[in-house]
Amino acid sequence: MTDTLQHTLFAPSLGGDLGAVFGANARVVPQPVEALSHPVLFTDNAVVWVGVIVLFVLYLFVLFAYGNHTSQMGKIIIGRNLGIRVADELSYLFMRAVRYALLMGVVMWSLVAVKWLDLAGVGSVGVEPEWVLPLFVAAALGVGVVQRLVTNGVCRLVRRDDISEGLNILADTLMAFVAIVTTPVALLMIANDGASALTLGIVCLVAGLLAMLVFCTKSLIFFIEQKVSILLLILYLCTAILIPIGMVATLVVRNCAI
Repeated sequence: MTDTLQHTLFAPSLGGDLGAVFGANARVVPQPVEALSHPVLFTDNAVVWVGVIVLFVLYLFVLFAYGNHTSQMGKIIIGRNLGIRVADELSYLFMRAVRYALLMGVVMWSLVAVKWLDLAGVGSVGVEPEWVLPLFVAAALGVGVVQRLVTNGVCRLVRRDDISEGLNILADTLMAFVAIVTTPVALLMIANDGASALTLGIVCLVAGLLAMLVFCTKSLIFFIEQKVSILLLILYLCTAILIPIGMVATLVVRNCAI
C-alpha cells in the first residue's frame, strides 16, 4: 500500500527524507493554496448585476426622454436663481425628470458603495452578499426621507414653510444632476477591477463631496437671502446631512469584518 502525504506544509519538517518515514513509494501531493482561501466579492452575484442593468436602463431612459432638462438643472445649481424663486418656473416634466434621476442616483450610489467594499477588501458585513445592495438602497432611501422630514421640521420652527420648498428643490435638483453626470463613471467602476476601479471610485467620491459642498454653499446663500438665522442653518445641515450619513457610515463600519 502506498502512503501519501496530503498537505505540503508538513513536508519541510520531514527533512526531505520521505522514503525513510513512509516507504520507498511515498510521494507528496501538492494542494493549491488558492482553494483554501476564496475572497468574498460583494459584486459577484446576480442581485448586483441586476442592479447594474437597472441603472443602465434608467440612465438611457433619463438621457433620451428628459435630456433637454439637464441643462436647466445645471442652471439652477450654477446660477443664483434658486429655491422658491424658481419654483414657479419649473414644469411638471422637469420635476418628473428630477424624480427619475433621483431614483437613478439611489441605485448608482448603492452600487458604488458595494464596489467600494470589494476594493477595501472587506470580508463580511454580517449578511449574505446578495443582501448588501438592497440594504444600501434602503439606507439611501432612508437618508432621503430623513433629510426631507428634517427640512420641513426646521422650517416650521421659524414658521417659514415656504423655505422648505426651496431647499427641497435645491437638494433634489443637485443630486439629480450629479447622478446624471456620475452614472457613466460608476458603471465603468463596477465593470473594472484593480487600479482602474479605484481611480474611478475616487472620482465618484469627489463628485459626491463636491455636491455636498455646493449644497452647503447654496443653502447658506438661500438662508441669508431669506433672512433666516445662520445658527438655524448650522442646525439644519447637521441634522439633515451629517447625522444621517454618519449613522449609515457607523453601521457599515461596525458590521464590517476586514
